[in-house]
Amino acid sequence: MKQDSQKEMRKEMFDRMEAELQKTCKPEERMFALHPDEDHIIVSHALFLMMSKPLAVKLPSLKGRYLLRKLEEEMLTACLTESDGFPELLRYCNLLYEVFPYELAAAARNAAIASKIRKLQAIGMVAAGYGGDMDDDTVDDILDDSLGIDWRIPTGKALLSEKDTKHPLLKDFETPFI
Repeated sequence: MKQDSQKEMRKEMFDRMEAELQKTCKPEERMFALHPDEDHIIVSHALFLMMSKPLAVKLPSLKGRYLLRKLEEEMLTACLTESDGFPELLRYCNLLYEVFPYELAAAARNAAIASKIRKLQAIGMVAAGYGGDMDDDTVDDILDDSLGIDWRIPTGKALLSEKDTKHPLLKDFETPFI
């Protein structure tokens, strides 16, 4: 029962967040408005999760970043396991991604972490933009074991196409932001 009430509280919180966002931001101005489909949005979240990982320990006071990363991990796992909770988790991630720049703007006032905040802002913009502009074949190939996410599905048991087994790993990606 406790887990159900926590889920309901979380849903209510995100419903309020979305209502406030709708008052201030037109749908066509939202972060993922130009992404051609859901897969491109998922890739944007995966890119942000991977690219921002080195900053995770350097910015422990950003609660929104922590929550976004936690929900992105849950959402990606739900996506890969085709869980019924996936659409709700994707919605939560999208909403957090929309409001995250506000937390970053407030945190940037702290001179001690301002340069790290600017890096995180750049990572967020690049991940959202790059994920939306990516060609469909790259989107299909991008998720792999190098994200460092415990998918709870051993690679040997995952159903992969021949094409998926040949794509390069994200662990070889060197971010220019850190």
